[in-house]
Amino acid sequence: MLIAEARPAATVILMRAAVTGFETFLMRRSATMRFAPGMYVFPGGSVDNDDVSNVDELTSYINCAVREVFEETGVVLEQQPGDLVFADHWVTPEFVPVRYSARFFLAKMPLGQTATSISTETDLATWISPAKALTETAAGRLPLLMPTLMVLQWLAEFDNEQDLIAAARSREIKPQLPRPSKDADGTEVWSIVDADTGEILIANQPAPKLSELTGLHR
Repeated sequence: MLIAEARPAATVILMRAAVTGFETFLMRRSATMRFAPGMYVFPGGSVDNDDVSNVDELTSYINCAVREVFEETGVVLEQQPGDLVFADHWVTPEFVPVRYSARFFLAKMPLGQTATSISTETDLATWISPAKALTETAAGRLPLLMPTLMVLQWLAEFDNEQDLIAAARSREIKPQLPRPSKDADGTEVWSIVDADTGEILIANQPAPKLSELTGLHR
């Protein structure tokens, strides 16, 4: 099998304080989109040539994150050290023809600004707590890609932005790649492996929906 190269990409988890806990910003992909139509995503996209930095690889991703958030939501993020916190890294499964190596960043919503869906790729946007997003997903009202689901499950473990950011700063982050296999009786199971080393990080998970892995519905 010819495996497509994973394109570098950046995703931003915008956060704002709520009456209890915090909320994050999700956008619904337009129904006309070939990739992930109708699915809820964080703002983000592929690293462009203009994003590439001579400083280090992470700076290139941060440049992409800042640009994509502005293009998709109108929000201007500062690029001061520590304003965007590297929090997770997901890689598209190897059988998918269009693949991404997406780094997820935490960013507090700047004061005095408003986030809206201004991209033609999305048709709806909402601020929602991680716990409520998971409830809506379980009820079938908020479809998610697998990485978004896993990130929201992690976010839901925290009561406030400060604790979340502190945990992200001390977190060991590995590039997580969903990979199928067969168990002893031939049933398909999935594991999350380190995309660089092949180390199994999470083993024997039930097979997810194809759309959750690829974003492809047709």
